[in-house]
Amino acid sequence: MKIKPGFHQQISAFAVCTITICLIGLTVPTFAQDQDDDTSRRFWPPNFRPASTQPSSTSKTGRYKRTTPALPKDAIAANTMSDAVVGITIWRLRPSKGTDEARILVKKSGKNWTPERVEAGTKFSEGSMLRLSIEIPRTGYLYVIDREQYGDGAMSDPYLIFPANPASDENKVVAGRIVEIPNQSDDQAYFEVKSLREAGQSPQVAEVLTVLVTPSPLKELPKRAAGDDSPLLLSKALVEKWEKEWTAAVEQLELENGAGNAYTRAEQAAGGNSAKRLTQEDPLPQTIFRVAVKPGRPLMVKLPLKIGK
Repeated sequence: MKIKPGFHQQISAFAVCTITICLIGLTVPTFAQDQDDDTSRRFWPPNFRPASTQPSSTSKTGRYKRTTPALPKDAIAANTMSDAVVGITIWRLRPSKGTDEARILVKKSGKNWTPERVEAGTKFSEGSMLRLSIEIPRTGYLYVIDREQYGDGAMSDPYLIFPANPASDENKVVAGRIVEIPNQSDDQAYFEVKSLREAGQSPQVAEVLTVLVTPSPLKELPKRAAGDDSPLLLSKALVEKWEKEWTAAVEQLELENGAGNAYTRAEQAAGGNSAKRLTQEDPLPQTIFRVAVKPGRPLMVKLPLKIGK
């Protein structure tokens, strides 16, 4: 997916709300049967979403499968679970069907498309249109950094793609708020996968997003010129400093039987209005990341969006 310059030009119009967390090894196979009982536990905090107003509704329990090695049992204290988990759903757009209940209008084509869940380890082909939604059970400040990854392991310069204006409070998040990237109202409400290939350079293999949630606003960001909402170039040294200080062990889980499910009206409403919340009866995040972080420390996860045939 080409983010610089093409993707940056797309992102500059987005009113994006996001996160920073370091995710590692997203495509490791599901582990042995002896962990099966453990993966059936409720890894997603059950009570931070409000209860439904419908008396007949029931909470979504779901079942998650691990796709990376498990954290040690005592890596996260039981009473700090909501401070140590992030939910991310990757949506791939497909042409809408008559039975779909929620759709995204792609203004360039004038057609409706429906977001459909995919697992984080999916390889995306050229031209795929993607969206992200992020849910965090804590209060803080969300930042998303983008870098291109090439076949030889090299990484591009880091760019801050959310928030558009670090001096504002648009990236302030609260427990249960859904943050969508891009915003539903943007002229181009999706990311288009475009592999960057330049002469003398190894082919691009992924777009790596670093999702960061901090308890207070970051103080070291460069100043932005008035009226400029393009992605903000960060120094590699600064990002490396954050990674050194805040990287922690992470385990990743995928919602079983979640991939392929379409966007619901409730998810669309919560993603389009920061005042709305999903309830306990609504679908759970497709991918969750549990981070071995102490209470009050920033969360950092890396999410590679892989490019393949």
